[in-house]
Amino acid sequence: MTKTLLLLLFVTVLFSPSAKADTVSLTINNGGSITSGGVYVGPYNFTSNGQSLQLVCDTFQNDVYPPETWTANITTIGGGTGLFGSTSSTQYQEGAWLVQQMFGNLSNKQTVADIQWAVWDIFDPGTCGTGVSNCDPYGNPGDQSGIAGWIAAAGTSSSGGNYSNVVIYTPQSGWPANDGLPQEYIGIVSTPEPDTVSLMLIGFASLGLMMVMRKRPGKLPAQAS
Repeated sequence: MTKTLLLLLFVTVLFSPSAKADTVSLTINNGGSITSGGVYVGPYNFTSNGQSLQLVCDTFQNDVYPPETWTANITTIGGGTGLFGSTSSTQYQEGAWLVQQMFGNLSNKQTVADIQWAVWDIFDPGTCGTGVSNCDPYGNPGDQSGIAGWIAAAGTSSSGGNYSNVVIYTPQSGWPANDGLPQEYIGIVSTPEPDTVSLMLIGFASLGLMMVMRKRPGKLPAQAS
């Protein structure tokens, strides 16, 4: 009985969810290969803890300059606070929905550009009264109807969406260039399906218990006096 309990404890500790780090180091490598309105529209390319990431910017007013590095807090939709307030807000839900659509259409440069400008307009609607795309100081995005269409689609489709694969990277502080706060980014991560993980844990636990039970010695017969 003792071995069985110890095994159960071991399995519980071994496969229990570990605490996820709430900060990461981000290094921007470049702004990607797509430009619109005189700026790169992403996804931007990063390195974080030795891994490559593609992220979408939601902060038009802040600047970043490759290849600088800073620390960012990791949050999820509804799981914390970003540069623009609670990540459960309509603003972040619409941004997350648009980022999901962008990563599903990376082969279409015009769609990527329109979605990026839609994200910037949603998070910075006060500029020009309708968003930064209408008074971009670097150039004309050139497809206002497409941008407006994605903003409208986000407004009607984002509510109640599944954003479990969306991660927000919020800058924690300034960075080496000393030119203000870096930009905030939204990314997509791949995670195992919960049901699959549960089945794996149950399978490992069952296998371990079977092995222990098989190794338990049988009761020896009493010795003859």
